[in-house]
Amino acid sequence: MPVKAPPPVIAPTWTGFYIGIHGGADWFDKNWFTPLTPINTANGGCFGCPAPAGSHRSSSWLFGGQVGFKHQVGWLVWGVEAQAGGTRLEGSNVNLLSPTVTIHSKTNSLGTVAARLGVGWDRLLLYGKGGGAWAHDNFWTTFAGFPDSVSQTRTETRWGWMTGVGVEYAFLGNWSLKFEYDHIDLGRRRETLVPSAACLALGCAPFQYDVRQTVDLIKIGLNYRLAWGPVVAKF
Repeated sequence: MPVKAPPPVIAPTWTGFYIGIHGGADWFDKNWFTPLTPINTANGGCFGCPAPAGSHRSSSWLFGGQVGFKHQVGWLVWGVEAQAGGTRLEGSNVNLLSPTVTIHSKTNSLGTVAARLGVGWDRLLLYGKGGGAWAHDNFWTTFAGFPDSVSQTRTETRWGWMTGVGVEYAFLGNWSLKFEYDHIDLGRRRETLVPSAACLALGCAPFQYDVRQTVDLIKIGLNYRLAWGPVVAKF
């Protein structure tokens, strides 16, 4: 009797468009400076240099989604991905230059658009990524004796760069699971805080701070590939 050849083994490929969700944790560091602050030059300082007004750190949950495309050539896998998510990063510190003022900030959403480059072995993918990032921030101050009353405020979407690394595993059909770490650097930017109506009535004026901000994220994500692309038959 003729012997039938065994059925071919279809090797998966990472090629295709995909959508997904992710969740995890994040934390930010914000360093505040008061620009053009006189400093005692006799003690080695300078006149008109930014002076530290303090810093604060916060951590929170993170939840969002992603869309992207990957293409595999041999073991090399390249692609592009956009992510966006919500969070609740909030912190505060007493202004070191004016102890009657407390500085506050909150980040409630952030996102990235990045190129990805990695190596794939069957169902396992290791990759790095880099590109642009944004965060939606709120900045405000309160005065001693009025902790619940906002005196000056500013809302802004800030832009910067990001880099990250991750690992992804295709565990069932078009489904894959990933673990990823990202670092976002939003640089140092001058923010002009505008007085609230109540503070303006008391004679408050706009005040400027230079704010240096970074955000770090750890995420677990679930992706679904809308197309695997061509398959390779192995006998």
